[in-house]
Amino acid sequence: MNELDIIKTISNNIKYTGKAVKAIGDDCAVFKLENQYLTITTDMMFKSTHFPEILTPFQIGMRVITANVSDIAAMCAKPLGIVVSMGFNYPKKEFIEELTKGMDFIAKEYECPVVGGDTNKSKELTLCGTAFGITSNPIYRGGEVGDDIIITNNVGRVYCGLKILEMKDKGIIDKNGFENLLNEYPNIIKKLSEPRARVKEGIALNKYVNSCCDVSDGLGKDLRYVGNFEISSKKLLNAIPKDVIEFCDRFDLNPIDVALNSGEEWELLFTTKKYDDVEDELSGLGTKSIKIGKVIDDGHYIDGDEFKFGGYIHKWSK
Repeated sequence: MNELDIIKTISNNIKYTGKAVKAIGDDCAVFKLENQYLTITTDMMFKSTHFPEILTPFQIGMRVITANVSDIAAMCAKPLGIVVSMGFNYPKKEFIEELTKGMDFIAKEYECPVVGGDTNKSKELTLCGTAFGITSNPIYRGGEVGDDIIITNNVGRVYCGLKILEMKDKGIIDKNGFENLLNEYPNIIKKLSEPRARVKEGIALNKYVNSCCDVSDGLGKDLRYVGNFEISSKKLLNAIPKDVIEFCDRFDLNPIDVALNSGEEWELLFTTKKYDDVEDELSGLGTKSIKIGKVIDDGHYIDGDEFKFGGYIHKWSK
């Protein structure tokens, strides 16, 4: 089974939703509270699958907060707070100090305080956050026909950063080559190790967009949340930064494939019929907004060819 199979099975059996406005199936669950909406999300991370070896404990702490807050941003909501449960296998005090300092540092940046959690013993480092947000207008997945499909800033750097680690692990590059690549591509390594949730952007977009999600598992997977679409590879190239293009040329990678399969970018993927307003709002924050396609009546296409969904999907095997 893979992640999608498991979620489908869970959804088929969890029928009772109480007073939830939105339950399983979006970036957050949503409850109405008088004239506001409470948004709730959770994200679990393990050392073996979520924390590249180059991350410091401080950066690991940043990551668990960012992953959760990004879901709040994807609903175009304002973060309120977060609780974090932590599982440790014989932890050192120094590690916990740096980990929690990283959490606190980025929580302050997002104005989303860490207000509690739980601790327990586990076989590997396990971090699970649950974040809360508030908005008068939650934005869900699924665009309207005729909407422009847009992403913030750029995509592709995280994939390239992980590729550098993979080349080292497979012996394709030696230690010196690895260190050289880290120095040659600082922005790639920065995006891998210290990505940011687009909180201010999400809040600014709220009144202009018809749908929104974050790029957590790669565009190749997350585009399924838009609905039916036609993507232009030429336009998508505008969202691929120069250092990624250079990296792809150097290591014989297809930049479009890299952009579609680069996960944990935590940029926003959204749809709107008010692009000029969106561009003005985001440019005021120093954020780029890049059109990559349109929402259409039926089908999923890239340059007129049927789109094959990709991105990262958790899989379970014996």
